[in-house]
Amino acid sequence: MISKPCQAVITLFFMPGILLFLFMFGCSADSSTDYTLHIEIVPEGAGATFPQPGSFHGGENLNLKAIPAENYLFEHWEGDLTTVSNPADLTMNSDKYITAIFSRAPLTMGGDGSEANPYLVYSIADLVAIGLEENLDKHYIQMGDIDASGSIELQNGSGFQPIGTREQPFTGSFNGNGYTIFGLFVHNQRSSNNATGFFGYMKNGLIEEVIIDNRSPSWLSKTEKNFSGQVGKISKEPIFSQADLTSTRGVGAFIGFNDGGTIRNSVYMGTAGGHIHQAMGGFAGVNTGVIENSHFNGNLSSGSVAGFVVINTGSIDQSSANGSASGMTGWGFVLTNYGQITNSFADIGVSGTNGAAGFVGYHEGGVITSSYASGIISSSIDISGFALNNNAEINNVHSVMDLDVVDFSASRRIAGVALSNKHNGRIENSYFAGSVEITGSSDFSKAAIIENQGTMDNVYWDKERSGLNNTVAVGSPDGATGLTTTQMTGPAAEQNMPGFDWVNLWRTTPDGYPVLRWEDE
Repeated sequence: MISKPCQAVITLFFMPGILLFLFMFGCSADSSTDYTLHIEIVPEGAGATFPQPGSFHGGENLNLKAIPAENYLFEHWEGDLTTVSNPADLTMNSDKYITAIFSRAPLTMGGDGSEANPYLVYSIADLVAIGLEENLDKHYIQMGDIDASGSIELQNGSGFQPIGTREQPFTGSFNGNGYTIFGLFVHNQRSSNNATGFFGYMKNGLIEEVIIDNRSPSWLSKTEKNFSGQVGKISKEPIFSQADLTSTRGVGAFIGFNDGGTIRNSVYMGTAGGHIHQAMGGFAGVNTGVIENSHFNGNLSSGSVAGFVVINTGSIDQSSANGSASGMTGWGFVLTNYGQITNSFADIGVSGTNGAAGFVGYHEGGVITSSYASGIISSSIDISGFALNNNAEINNVHSVMDLDVVDFSASRRIAGVALSNKHNGRIENSYFAGSVEITGSSDFSKAAIIENQGTMDNVYWDKERSGLNNTVAVGSPDGATGLTTTQMTGPAAEQNMPGFDWVNLWRTTPDGYPVLRWEDE
């Protein structure tokens, strides 16, 4: 603290024979009073000052300095100090109310953020900067592998902040350039209403060629980066149905909510987890846009799990879910679908205690075509090899999911193709050839289709391997046929399943079940 010095005054008095010296001390009137310095930082956390707010002697001269936090710049003072100078002089002759104004520093990662000259991304700090409000509409390209293991220390240990929210979505583009982001820790906050993933909420943006490798403990190993094979184009525009998604949060390992944007040639590898009351997708939470040639490969756990996406009202093509998914309910690829899914598969182990299906839980609109499910699936209530409830179109699909049903002393329903084919449901040119293992002795209802109210045409299942001898438990069995393993495998399949398009869509194998032609491409 710097105070004005007191002044000493010497007064001489003459008395007969005596010379008197009288010392008088004088100080300014303010020195006997303390004043308070109040300082507000805008925006909060953008910096600090020296000296800090507090009490100072009246008349004291301060050299007030603004100290920006990382990635911020000082702009000016407001209130009882109006200047752009830093530091600035301030005399404490009264209580002072001052505001220090800071602003975000411009990105210095190279490029200018335009589509023609995108910002260059090199580090986890650059990834953090993308999520700032003023950067959400910019364009980016990754310039090398990024070690993001330090992300676990971000936000005081909360982890990486997902890029974009519903209120402030990401609307630009991010090109991962085929490089890998290793060890990215994204904190999934149960109480937050924001979408959760590497990208939280994207609206009409573009993400491509991004690889996230969160495998532990060997995530530091380099991985195959060629996920950008020939991508089949989807002929339809994204399908926007009657589904009300206005309050849907969206939780996915790669992206929480893709709102009308495009994601292609991207992959998430590793563990991902949600909370007991959350539905989580291995790749995406909600998709209303386009996802092409993208993949989840890892271990997923949450209250309800879907190997690839929780809710789809858009288009998904050439994408897959691989690994395992465990929850109270479990779905191999998608929980609820209103859109278009083509040339995609789930090769996954699914555990859904209160219900599970190999590919889709509730197919309410659009079409699922040229896709398949394989692996093993377990549940203690309702279980289906491909679809739980179908109320739309399914064609040219197959499932070789092995069904494992655990007895908890209550009625159970087991289906190979679909548990329920509703009034608007149509299943064509499809088959189920998985095994069914039942533990317990409860009253089990089992059939290729438990309830049929819709239409079936060229639907087959291996009644020998599955042990499902009934075609339909309730409703018409027309259009579905049970075959033996010999009839469904090898060249014999073409003769016994004549409704299939063996020239353009399907082919037989030497000693196995038929496969879609794209499976070998």
